[in-house]
Amino acid sequence: MSADDRQATSSDNLDTSDLLSVLLAEGALTDEQAEQVRRRMRRAQTSAHQAILDLEFAPQEVVYRALSRCNSLPFVIIGEEQLGETATGKVPAKVALHYQFVPLQLERGTLRAAFASPPSIRDRENLRLLLGVRLDPVLATPNDVANTLKRIYGLGADKVLQLRQEKRAQRLTVAEGTFDDKQIESVDAGAAGDEASIIPLVNEIILDAIKYQATDIHIEPYRETVRLRYRMDGMLREIPTPPGMVELHESVISRLKIMARLNIAEKRLPHDGRIRVNVGSDFCDLRVSIMPTRFGETICMRILNRASIFMGMGQLGLNSRQFAILNQLVHLPHGIVLVTGPTGSGKTTTLYAALAQVRDTNPDRKIITVENPVEYELEGTSQIQMHSEIGLTFASALRSILRHDPDIILVGEIRDNETAEIAIQSALTGHLVLSTLHTNDSVGAVNRLVNMGIEPYLVAASLCAVLAQRLVRRICKNCKVEDDTMTRRVRAEIAEVLGVPAEDVQAWRGKGCLECNQTGYRGRVAIYEFFLMDDELQDMVSAHRPTGDLRKAAIERGMRTLRMDGWEKVAAGLTSIEEITRITSNFQLSYDPERDNQ
Repeated sequence: MSADDRQATSSDNLDTSDLLSVLLAEGALTDEQAEQVRRRMRRAQTSAHQAILDLEFAPQEVVYRALSRCNSLPFVIIGEEQLGETATGKVPAKVALHYQFVPLQLERGTLRAAFASPPSIRDRENLRLLLGVRLDPVLATPNDVANTLKRIYGLGADKVLQLRQEKRAQRLTVAEGTFDDKQIESVDAGAAGDEASIIPLVNEIILDAIKYQATDIHIEPYRETVRLRYRMDGMLREIPTPPGMVELHESVISRLKIMARLNIAEKRLPHDGRIRVNVGSDFCDLRVSIMPTRFGETICMRILNRASIFMGMGQLGLNSRQFAILNQLVHLPHGIVLVTGPTGSGKTTTLYAALAQVRDTNPDRKIITVENPVEYELEGTSQIQMHSEIGLTFASALRSILRHDPDIILVGEIRDNETAEIAIQSALTGHLVLSTLHTNDSVGAVNRLVNMGIEPYLVAASLCAVLAQRLVRRICKNCKVEDDTMTRRVRAEIAEVLGVPAEDVQAWRGKGCLECNQTGYRGRVAIYEFFLMDDELQDMVSAHRPTGDLRKAAIERGMRTLRMDGWEKVAAGLTSIEEITRITSNFQLSYDPERDNQ
C-alpha cells in the first residue's frame, strides 16, 4: 500500500468516527441510524457521509457542515459566493465534472474551489499538475455543486465536447481523402446521428429530469441554439446546455425516436411514442411527442413515474370532509362522477386512487377502464388502450364494455358528443362511470356537457358530482418561515373562509435553501372543489339555468371553491399565498383600484 493510499484510508477512518460522533452529538442521528450507516459503509464500501445521504437520515447541508469541521475545510453555499470568470475559464468542463468541484476564485496562482467531497491528497496533486495552480479546497453539498456545474458548463458538457471532437475528427479524415465515396456517405450519416456516441448524452438528459422529479422534458430548437427545459413542481425551468447542442440536435432526436420505436426518416409529420426507462429497481414511462418546427423537430416527453402516479386516497391532500365525500362517491351504485381541470392537474392520479380504494374495499365489483394512454397498470382492473387509427375509440370501446357486465367504468376523457351520450346511457342503466372533462371549475362541467349536445334533463338525471382540482407547490419544510407580507385584503379573505378573527390568520413561505434549490418549494399538493348534485340543483340543471346561478346555489349549500380550499391549505402551512393567488386569480378578476393599492 502506498503512502497516499495509507493516508487516504486514515482520512476515511477519521471521517467515519468523527462525523458520526459530531452528528450524534448534534442530535442529527440516532444510535440506531449510526449503526445502519456503519453497516451500509461495510456493505457498499462507501464513505460515512455518502452512506448517510444514501439512507436519507439527514439533510445534505447538515451532513456537510459537520463533515467540514471533521476535515478542517470551510463549508460554503455557492450561491453566496462570487464566481470569478478567470477561475471558470481556467478549468475545462471535463476536469471540473470528473473531480466534481466548482472553481470559485483564482488569485495569485491559487484556485479556491468548492468540492462535493473532501479531495484526497492524490486528487489535489493531480489537479495541481493539470491546472498549474495551487489548490484551496472548500466543501459544498453535492446538489449545490451539481447545479452550479450545470449552470456554468451546461448539462452533459463533457459528453457534448467529446461528440464535437469526434465529428471534427471524422470531417478531417474525410478531407484528407482516407475514405472512398461509399465510406464518406457512411461517415456523413454517422456525423448526423452517431447513436453509439449520443446515447450517454440522451441518458443524462432523461435521468437528470427524473432525479429532479420533473414531469415533462422539452427540447426546442431555434436558429442558433437548442433550449432544454424541465417542468418541475408545475413550473418550466430552463436547463443550461453547453455550446454545440445545435450540431447534436438531430442526433438527440434520432436517438429518442429509436428509443420510442418511431420512424427516424420521417421529419415532416408529428410523431407519438412511448419509452420505458429503468431507474434502479423501479421504472418510468415517457410519453413522447415530436412535432416539426421551422428550425427542426421539437420534442416533449411526459414522465409517468409509477410512484408519483399511484397514490392512495389518503395521500391526495384531501381534508377529512373531502375524503368522506370522495369515498362515498366511488361507492355509489350508478351515476357519473367527473374530475375536471387542465392538463397536468392530477386528474388521473385522483381517479386511480379512487379505483384502488374501491378495489381494496369492494373486491366483488368489476372495474373496466378505457384510456389513452394507459398510464399505470392497476392490478385487478381490466384496462383498455385506445387505438383510434384502427377504430378503437372511447365511444366504440364503451359499447363493447357494456357487454362485459362491469360495475364501474373509467373513461379516460369525455371529449365528444358520442362518448358523452354512451357514458350517460351507461350511468342510467346501472353503472358507475368515472371520467375527466376539461373545464375551468366544477360547475362549468354541466354546461360543457349540454354544449356537447346532451339534453339538460339527461345531465340532471345522471350526474352525481363534479370534482375540480389544481396542483399548487408545497412549501419546503426545510426553509419554511412565517410570511409577514400579507395584505389586508388577503388576510380578510382567509379569515372569512376560516371563520376566525383577521388577527389570528397566519401564513408561511419558503425563503429558499439548498434542499429546494433556492425556490422555497418542494413537491406539490392538490386543492379541490366538490360540486354535489341534490334535488334542487337537478331542477336547475334541467331548466338549463346559467352557470353563475348554479355556482351561487352550490355555495349556499356549502360548496368550498378552489380558492377557499387553497386558503385553508395556506393556513395549514402547506402552500403560500403567492401560489394560491397565482393558481386561482382567474376566479377573482375584477378591477378595484382601492383593493389593488392595499
